[in-house]
Amino acid sequence: MNGVCLPQSTVQPPTFPGQHPTVPEDVTAVSGQQDLVATPCEAGLNPSENTSVGLPTVPTECLPGTPAVPSSTLLSHEVTATTREASAQDTPIADTRPSRPSAGTGDSHHTLTNASWKSRNPGQPVISPRNSEKLDAAQRAARKAASEQRRVKQIAVSDAIAELLEEQETRINEIAKAHCILPEKVRLLITGETHYKNRREESLANALVRIKARQVNEDRPRGQKFQLRELQEMVANDEAMQNLDEETKQKYLRELKESCTCKSIGVRSTNTAASRDVQATLKNIYGELQALAYRTGIYACLFVTCGHVYDTHAATWFGTDNIMDFWEDRMKLSPDYIIKQLEFWACNEEKNIEARDSLENMQKQAKKGLDSGFVSITKHLRQEKPIRLRFANFEQIKYKFGIDYEGWPDGIPFSSPYKIQTIDEICRLRDAIRENTFQWVKMTSSQHREYRKQVDARREAGETVSVPHQGRSDKGKKRKAPNDENTPHASKKTRRNRAQTTPKSREIITTSDEESDGGEHI
Repeated sequence: MNGVCLPQSTVQPPTFPGQHPTVPEDVTAVSGQQDLVATPCEAGLNPSENTSVGLPTVPTECLPGTPAVPSSTLLSHEVTATTREASAQDTPIADTRPSRPSAGTGDSHHTLTNASWKSRNPGQPVISPRNSEKLDAAQRAARKAASEQRRVKQIAVSDAIAELLEEQETRINEIAKAHCILPEKVRLLITGETHYKNRREESLANALVRIKARQVNEDRPRGQKFQLRELQEMVANDEAMQNLDEETKQKYLRELKESCTCKSIGVRSTNTAASRDVQATLKNIYGELQALAYRTGIYACLFVTCGHVYDTHAATWFGTDNIMDFWEDRMKLSPDYIIKQLEFWACNEEKNIEARDSLENMQKQAKKGLDSGFVSITKHLRQEKPIRLRFANFEQIKYKFGIDYEGWPDGIPFSSPYKIQTIDEICRLRDAIRENTFQWVKMTSSQHREYRKQVDARREAGETVSVPHQGRSDKGKKRKAPNDENTPHASKKTRRNRAQTTPKSREIITTSDEESDGGEHI
C-alpha cells in the first residue's frame, strides 16, 4: 500500500561469547522458538528500521575451550551491532529512553514485571490467548477426512447454485419481456439489499448460549465442540434455562456484557499477541483511510509507536496521497524524524492505563475536546475576536449567539473540567466527548427567539441571569484626571487636545534656492 512505512529486515544472529544480558522470558514463545522485534535504544537509529530477530534453540555442545552462549546473548550482540552501524549513518539524536537492564544489575524482577502490556496493567481484564493443541495421527486423519467431506459437499452446493442461477436468469428474461422492462430492474428488485446494519446489543438468547457452551464444550477437544445451531437447540430444550428468574437473567446478561467489553478493550496477555493485534488493526485502518480518500478527496496521516521499550511492534507512519509532503515542505520535518521523536517521547513516558487516565490527564483531554468543538461551532460567526468559552457566563453566549449544547452527562454540573475533582465524573465527561455523545449545537431561529424572550422576562422580574463582571477596585470614588500636559500619565482627553493644538507644518519653509545661497532665515 502506498504511503505505508513498515520496514522489518530479518537477519541471522552471529555468535558473540562472553556476555549474558537479561531478556524477558515472557516476551514471546511460539512453538519452541522466540520471535522478537528488538527496538534499539542507541541514539541516532531510526525507530522505523527495527530488526526482527529469530532465536532458534542453541545447542549445548560447543567447541573445546569455548563457553556456552545463551540465546539471549545472540540477540544483544546483534542489536548492538545493528545499532552501531545505523548510528554511523544517521545524525545522532539524544535518547533518554530506559534501556534493557543487563545481567548483574539486581533488577531482574522489575525486568520481568514490565515485560508485557498485561504485566504493566495489573487488575485490567485480559484477553485469553488461543493455545494450539497438538494432534496425534488419528486426529489428523479424522480432520483430513472431514476436510475432504466438506470439499465434496461444497462442490455439490456450488453446482446446485450454478444451476439455480441459470434457471433464474431465464425466468428474469421472461418477466422482463412480458412486462416490457429491463432485466436489470428485475434483478434489482429480486436481489435488493441494504448495506446499513444496526448495532446489535447483548440479548438474553446470546447470554444463554454462552452459558450452555461453557457447560458442554469446556472439556471437549478442539474440533469436536458443539456448534452454534446445536447449542441453540440445547438451550431451547432445556427447561431450566427457559424458566429462569429475573435475577439470574440479569446476572447472565451482565456476564455477557463483561465478556464483550473484555474482548473489545481488554489487554493482550503477551507481546506477540499485542503485536499481531496492532498489525491486523492497522491494516484495516490503512485500507479504510485510503478508500475514504479515494471517495471523498480527504487527506489523512497517522503516526503509531510503541509505549514501552519491551513492546515488539514497530513504530510506523501512514499517509494518503502526498500528505507527507506537508511535514517536509511546511514543518521542515521528515516523517521518519517525527516517528523517531514520537517513539522517544512515548518510551520515556512509560505510562500504563491507570497513569494515562489520571485526574489531571482526563481534565486536560476534556478541556481540549470542549474547546475544539466550541471553536468549530463559532468560527462561522466572523467576530473580530474569537469567542472564548466561559462556563460561568455561558448564558450570555447562548443569548447573543444562539450556541447551545446537548448530551452533557447527567449528575455533573456544567462547569470547567478543572473544577470536576471526581475520577468517575471526569471519566464520564471525557468519554462523552470522545464518543460525540456531547456536542455543541446551533439553535434554530425560533429557538433562539424563544430563549431571548425567556431571558428578558427573567431580567424584568429582577433575576440575575449571568454572573456580573467584577467591578473596579476604586468603584464609588471620584477619579480626577490630571490636566498638566507635561504629565506622563495624562488623560486621553488631554492628549487629544494637545495633538489638535500642535501645528501640522512649519511656518517658514526653506526652498532649495535659499539653501544653495547659504541664507539663514529666522
